[in-house]
Amino acid sequence: MNAPESFLVAETHASYRPEKQITVDEAFDLVGAAIEFARENQFERLLVDTTRLTGFGSPGVWQRFIMGKLFAEKAKSRVKVALVARTDLIDPERFGVLVATNRGLLAEVFDSETDALRWLLEPGRR
Repeated sequence: MNAPESFLVAETHASYRPEKQITVDEAFDLVGAAIEFARENQFERLLVDTTRLTGFGSPGVWQRFIMGKLFAEKAKSRVKVALVARTDLIDPERFGVLVATNRGLLAEVFDSETDALRWLLEPGRR
């Protein structure tokens, strides 16, 4: 599998920053592919910035369930994922994160890249 466009590797982590107008399902597929690529190439920490993805509104509960399940399946418990999203897209209950966590993915969602990186790189977690 080739690296997704906008996938970069740094010393401490990999990052993925797609910029497209797409549907929410296409967004899930893009992020899922980046997580899978990170896993296959043994990148244990992945920052995903989705703030430049447009064309869709806030996902519903069922879509958040599908997202959490998909991301966990792609990571296979081998990639820690910090997701940066627009504030209007973040569920205050973090249902998608809960679904992913219950399936073995160490993940969290943030509205700030600074906070996401701090969490992603904190010692003691993978």
